[in-house]
Amino acid sequence: MKKKIIYVSAIALIDWEQKVLLSLRSKSKPLSNYWEFPGGKIKQNENPDEAIIRELNEELNIVVQKNFLRPLTFTLYDYKNFEVVIFFYLSRNWSGTPLSNEKQKILWVKLDQIKNYKMLPANQKLILTLLDMKNNKKKK
Repeated sequence: MKKKIIYVSAIALIDWEQKVLLSLRSKSKPLSNYWEFPGGKIKQNENPDEAIIRELNEELNIVVQKNFLRPLTFTLYDYKNFEVVIFFYLSRNWSGTPLSNEKQKILWVKLDQIKNYKMLPANQKLILTLLDMKNNKKKK
């Protein structure tokens, strides 16, 4: 039987201190108590850019302009009951202060400390991409 495929947009919001915003999945969601990057499912007839802009507004009450979205990578992850395809973005510019509209815990974390958090399995490749980017910047 073919598994359901879920398409998701997620983002690394990086602040002036080089910290990235994480949110804790609520107890009511599958894979609760895992940390994840902000984002969510892409709706029908919505592209990944539109989805991440909408999700940030709904979840965190912030506005990210399309021209401040930097597509970083994408990844596939095969969970037991479904597959997820994640379009991963980076942004250092947004309007507003992130506030948890869905009452989930949010936290700013230094990139090199992100491995201390229990992140969603599907986010592991995304974390490596962020850390590679950070390390490549240091070398220049």
